[in-house]
Amino acid sequence: MQKSFKIDDLNIKYDIIHRKVKYWRLEIKYGKLVLITPQGFKNYEKILEKHKKWIYRKLIEYETSKNDAKEKQLNFNRSEENFREIINEYVQKFSNELNVRVNRVYFRKMKSRWGSCSSKRNISINRYLIYLPENLIEYLVFHEMAHLIELNHSKKFWAIIHSKFPDYKEIEKELSIYWFAVRETIIDKH
Repeated sequence: MQKSFKIDDLNIKYDIIHRKVKYWRLEIKYGKLVLITPQGFKNYEKILEKHKKWIYRKLIEYETSKNDAKEKQLNFNRSEENFREIINEYVQKFSNELNVRVNRVYFRKMKSRWGSCSSKRNISINRYLIYLPENLIEYLVFHEMAHLIELNHSKKFWAIIHSKFPDYKEIEKELSIYWFAVRETIIDKH
């Protein structure tokens, strides 16, 4: 169900999705605000009002990343074989550094994330990473492997990330910008 509310002069449209979840959450999906709530939840306006600064900031970040993506150059010269070698080298390196073991590495085309880590110790890498600079690939592999220690994005998780990448917030912004570059150049063209 789509609704709207105002933040200053902006009329923000949002979707409400009811799911079998314990707690509500706000997401920005493709530039649109989504409120995911437990079944029967009705207190939308209170949540939106309480979090309007976060919503506004996230929508601005979305638009900024989208605009900055126009300046990014994708790497079309890396072979699939070379890409997999790079990933496997970083998995080996970070296995030793973090003292963790990866069960399996999967390569998938994903439309909403760069990678994921399962509780079964499997890591999925988005095949679209092939087009990104190697420093972002390195960060992404470390990020997913850190989830082998801390499965969620807790303070402990970000402390692990910070230990290797003190500038991780800037790297996360770069990944967001590159996401738009990949989407507009490759994903949306197919």
